[in-house]
Amino acid sequence: VNYPVSLAAYLAFLNGAVVVAIKQVQMDTDTDSDGVSDSVSYDGYLAAIDDVEGPLPGGAFPDILVPLKGDSLTLYQYLARHCDVQSSIRYRAERTAICGTSAGTQPQGAGAMAEGIARTRLRLIYPDIYTLTLTTFDGTDESYLVDGTYMAAALAGNRAAPAIDVATPWTGARLIGFDKVSRRLDAVQENQVAVRGISVISQNLSVIKVRQGLSTDMSNVLTKTPTVVTIADEVQRQSRATLGRFIGQKFLSGVTSQIESQLSAT
Repeated sequence: VNYPVSLAAYLAFLNGAVVVAIKQVQMDTDTDSDGVSDSVSYDGYLAAIDDVEGPLPGGAFPDILVPLKGDSLTLYQYLARHCDVQSSIRYRAERTAICGTSAGTQPQGAGAMAEGIARTRLRLIYPDIYTLTLTTFDGTDESYLVDGTYMAAALAGNRAAPAIDVATPWTGARLIGFDKVSRRLDAVQENQVAVRGISVISQNLSVIKVRQGLSTDMSNVLTKTPTVVTIADEVQRQSRATLGRFIGQKFLSGVTSQIESQLSAT
């Protein structure tokens, strides 16, 4: 837990991700009594988000962004705008974001955050506290409390797994790597949080899963269902890949039928 990006990447891999890109965020220049900074500024996260615009080194495009900071509505709003802009037809770098809340975030506060975001490309999960066990270098097991940002990383890994396609519903998705959900909500509380635009993580015995997948835009069924936008993004990506070879061809009589057949096959 002293190395957040390593732990988050581990949980993403554990839940099915094959490739994970890590963007480190610059620490504050101010240091603590031990001479080391233990915090990251809001501006540092904004700069990191700007740095991942377009393709990453090597030409890959990020599919899901997960910030390991869960206490800033302003950051969420900036990230949501980033996803909207990058996913536009001008930039053609479709992406979404999954965010978790910091430990100590109350249900009402989480709901207010979701309503303050209200974007279909940004998904907020709750509860805010989870327990997991890690094995130390000497082979002993130690239990840790972690916040919702790590569960967001695990959920991103689940969604990126090769066995999961863009149309697979979030609801009922099982997540591993955690011992328990440390803030337990009853059914009424879960409903109260969900209707405000939050994907609730629930636990039944030892099984941890997504109770219901939702985006933060609850305007209608098309905006609040996470898979609608991921399906649309995949259609756009595949259509560009399929039709790219027709760019620059002579417009002969058979080109239109070729385009129709290729797109139909896609």
